[in-house]
Amino acid sequence: VIFEAQAGPDTCISVAMSILKTPASSVQVIPSILGLLLEADGLPAGSDADFVQTLAVLDIKGADGATVCCAGYLVHHYTEAASGRCFGPLNLGQVLRFCRALSSSLESRSRPLVLGSPPGDEQSRTNAATLLGAYLIYVIGWTADQVIAVLGKEADRTFVCSWSRKDRPEAKRNMKVLHCWAGFELAKIKGFVDLACLSTDLTTDLVCSMIRRVVEVYDAAWIVPGFIMVCADPVTTAVDPNPETFSCLFPEEGEPTSPKARSLRRVPSDDSISKFRCTASQNTPTAAGAPSICLQDPLSPRLAEIGEDKPEQIGNDIDGMSVATVCKEYFNKAVDALSHGDLLGVQKPLDFTSFLLEAEIGFIIRTNFHKEPGMPKTGSYQAAEFMQFGLGHADIPVVDTNGGLPRRTDVAKLLQVCPGLGLQKEGGGVVVHCKGGFGRSVVLACCLAIDRFDLPGAALLGWVRVVRPGAINTPEQELFLQSFAGRADMRKFAGLTADGDISPPTTCGPCGCSLQ
Repeated sequence: VIFEAQAGPDTCISVAMSILKTPASSVQVIPSILGLLLEADGLPAGSDADFVQTLAVLDIKGADGATVCCAGYLVHHYTEAASGRCFGPLNLGQVLRFCRALSSSLESRSRPLVLGSPPGDEQSRTNAATLLGAYLIYVIGWTADQVIAVLGKEADRTFVCSWSRKDRPEAKRNMKVLHCWAGFELAKIKGFVDLACLSTDLTTDLVCSMIRRVVEVYDAAWIVPGFIMVCADPVTTAVDPNPETFSCLFPEEGEPTSPKARSLRRVPSDDSISKFRCTASQNTPTAAGAPSICLQDPLSPRLAEIGEDKPEQIGNDIDGMSVATVCKEYFNKAVDALSHGDLLGVQKPLDFTSFLLEAEIGFIIRTNFHKEPGMPKTGSYQAAEFMQFGLGHADIPVVDTNGGLPRRTDVAKLLQVCPGLGLQKEGGGVVVHCKGGFGRSVVLACCLAIDRFDLPGAALLGWVRVVRPGAINTPEQELFLQSFAGRADMRKFAGLTADGDISPPTTCGPCGCSLQ
């Protein structure tokens, strides 16, 4: 991009930034094109000049004129209040839309752009630094180290742990902006993100729509696209009263099991939901005949925290909620199908089994117990029913206390029951789930990814917090992932040799816990 100015573009942006701030508080990210104000007091009022434009990072607009990050931080299917102190990082769809919007903005403007954040808003500044790093890595082609070298202390800005409660003292923050930048670079190198999607507004919107549909309908997300997915226990989603989530675990009786041969249809939940099987006669229109969708989502970890004296927030039937110990808010809203880039308002999504088969998932790992606090009264599903459709299944239950960390034997079993997952997906991908799909399941999914793709745990931490907002919900889980530099560390922890055999365990005595 070439800017024309009487004083020259480099001089222009330097003078502008000197006027706006002292040189020490600002940096030229891309000389003559893009600058960043670093001070916490952000952009001063009336700082826009004829030769330079100033703009808050989170105010970047897309081609449709809408602010790409206007929704802020959210966790789909849960209330905003449930997120507690958590404010970021923003999700992958927001990241990709920001990269596309900033790229388009810089291509079309005739004067340099200086970015900043609202005065005194530390949370916005942290999210802004994360987004700008993503743009530099995905669009400009920088490495994470190059971003750190230019943006300096912004790399050390921190995020609170997912679901950090406001009514308790905040735990020490372990995840930094630099972990997200490392995650973006990791995803770029490993091909987790196809950067061709940023070439046009249409392709970006299409990819973001696909990401959104998976989480809205199935409460799921890819950790390693095509190989490792995480989700909530499908039973908790099947009983969700939200009409846009799937209602059945298995295909309709008599229908072909191949997803390619199945027709999509809308099937509501009813009294037979305990069987989790659709019947062809089920058909319920939405209110006033209009399609509906839950557009307000985000988690309230425990019912007691919301207050049992507020049933209007919980619904008339607590047992019908996705998870009995969380609070969701539901409302119907007519949906313009074209605005979502898919057929959400026209056709009911596939049942869960067909969704897995269409996604080429071949194995299910359940990390929660059949019945535990927060599960519906019916408990989880029967694994044998999934196996009838050719899906492998293994139970690796992890107790959701003391940080929700897996034992070495849990990780060893995980690595051994997924022998075919690697560079060639011979047996299909793997989906790992716990009750909510945020803690235990994500940790084990990361363990699998670290082993199979030799990934650094710290970078993977930053990545999963972006692709699965709400993921990694205890400080212990954050530190656990950061402790692994790659495959060798993971196999050492699991007590496995290089070829996958179990090595003699080292324990501290009668309790049997492993020494690390």
